[in-house]
Amino acid sequence: MTVQTTISRTDLARSTRQTIEQARRGQTILVRSYGEEQVAIIDALDYRLLRAAALYRAQPNAPAHETAAIPQGLAESDVEAAVAQAGGDPQAAWDLIVAAYLDGHISLGRAATLLNQSRFELQARFSRLGITLRLGPLSVAEGRAEYEAL
Repeated sequence: MTVQTTISRTDLARSTRQTIEQARRGQTILVRSYGEEQVAIIDALDYRLLRAAALYRAQPNAPAHETAAIPQGLAESDVEAAVAQAGGDPQAAWDLIVAAYLDGHISLGRAATLLNQSRFELQARFSRLGITLRLGPLSVAEGRAEYEAL
C-alpha cells in the first residue's frame, strides 16, 4: 500500500528537499492549493512502472496469462532497439520489460536485471503500486515450460 501525504503549496515551497526525499522513499505527495489537489509527486521509478503497467492494461487485447504459453524471453538488444526506435526515451524500455514480465515471457529477476534494479526492490515496488506479481509457475505445465525454456 502506498503511503500518501497531503501538503499545501506553501509547505512544498518551504520544505522542497524533504518532500522530494519522502517521494523517493515511496510516499505519494499530494499538493493542494485553495482546498483543491493540484499535483502529485511520486518517485520517478514508480512513475515509469505505473506508466508501463497502464499502457499494458490499456491494450485492447492485453494478453491474459495463458498457462500453455511458452516464455519467449527478452534480450538486452531488443530493449536497446526499442529505446532507439523511441528516440532514446527510457520509458520505451520500461514499457517493453514490464509487458514482457506481465505476459509471462520473463521472470521478475530478469525484469529487474534489464531495468538495473534489485529484484527485491522491484518486487516491493510492484507490491506497493498494486501491480500483479507472478511468483513461480501457476501450473505444472507452466513449470515444465519454464524448465524447457531454460
